[in-house]
Amino acid sequence: DTDPFVAGAAAEALARIGKSSVPTLVLALGDAREEVRVGAAVALGKLGPKAIAAVPALAKALSDRKAVVRWTAANSLGAAGAEASSALPALREALWDRDEDVRRGASLALERIDPAAWLRAPSWEATLATIERLVPILMREHHVPAVSIALVKDRKVAFSKAWGVGDAKTGAPATTATLFEAASMTKPAFAYVALKLVAEGKLDLDRPLAEVVDLPAVPGQAELSRITPRMVLSHTSGLPNWRPGGEERDGPLPVLFEPGSRFGYSGEAFFLLQRAVEKITGAPLEAYARDALFTPLGIERATFSWAPELDAALATGHDEEGRPKARARYRHANAAYTLVTTAPDYALFLRALLDPGAFGERALSPGGVEAMLQRAVRADARDPIERPGRARGGAVWWGLGWGINETPDGDIVYHSGANQTGFRCYSQLSPSRGTGIVVLTNGLGGGPLWTRLVAAIGDL
Repeated sequence: DTDPFVAGAAAEALARIGKSSVPTLVLALGDAREEVRVGAAVALGKLGPKAIAAVPALAKALSDRKAVVRWTAANSLGAAGAEASSALPALREALWDRDEDVRRGASLALERIDPAAWLRAPSWEATLATIERLVPILMREHHVPAVSIALVKDRKVAFSKAWGVGDAKTGAPATTATLFEAASMTKPAFAYVALKLVAEGKLDLDRPLAEVVDLPAVPGQAELSRITPRMVLSHTSGLPNWRPGGEERDGPLPVLFEPGSRFGYSGEAFFLLQRAVEKITGAPLEAYARDALFTPLGIERATFSWAPELDAALATGHDEEGRPKARARYRHANAAYTLVTTAPDYALFLRALLDPGAFGERALSPGGVEAMLQRAVRADARDPIERPGRARGGAVWWGLGWGINETPDGDIVYHSGANQTGFRCYSQLSPSRGTGIVVLTNGLGGGPLWTRLVAAIGDL
């Protein structure tokens, strides 16, 4: 019936009839009308294990052209429980569906059908095969010209590969040496630099920034004087993400809530801390980062500010349709978004957090890394990153520069990045497992690309 209330009552009535209604409902799953297919899947879900004979049809419905049918079918398979094990391959495919609800439904169904397998780690070979298969498909679907991925396994960089072209206009192929904008993944790298100053006794995480550097105040807002580096790195400063007119004009900077009281993501706060770091060191961010971060970790292809010699290796950003955008060429470093690097080099940064002792005394100490990755504030406004199985995200926290997801297998630390110049990226690491993932893309479609990829592979 076209009336949803009547359709819902019919589904309930068919469920009360029991498994004798299954053959008719299986026929209805193939109906040309969307509302009929949805109603049939709903009724089968209400039948639970009694709908076992419908499992093949429900598995087929996971590829229905309508997302609501796919989502309902996934939930109905989950309701069938262990008896629906023949649908496991189709449900695993649905983990990277275009629709978020379908992905979530498939994840929950897999957990209900085979809980033990759901919590087992996939093999390294299976994960690589999934990446190799999905990346080209997702690039085509989301019009992303290039993707570069690096993986950390057993606390070492174990895989790196690039697909596609760095510039759709010139057709220049992307390689693992191609430079991408890391966007907001700049923030964790800068946090590492700031914590090196803390380790040297030159920066106090709890000393107000106003005692170190002049701040652009708003009249009547004394709260600005209470912001500390710890608040900046944990996004509890109370500052907006960006002020009207942009940060480089140094205009008025309002405080939106009491500093230190709750989570509120802010790029402006990182820019203020950058000014304090530059004053303390007496050097531009790029120069100090070279000594504190890049050189000690062996990162050879990374910079916070553009230089002409970078252009040949720099990827071009692209819009949602894969058309080239103008290059930004950040001439002034910004601790919130201007880092340019390669996937393997960023993976070296992850390795330094997973195995700080491997880089000697010039790297941040294990104690400094531990402080960086500890939960500092609950970020209730943020949804967990989509991951399957033991890597499924629960509550979201923030540490010093990083987001943190609770998972059944321990915390997963992560950060994404999005620059309007046409770059989307993502990184994560599991301190307990010694694994890490870096995904860099040069298209605005890179956001759904990495989301769907991580939803399929989770953790290594």
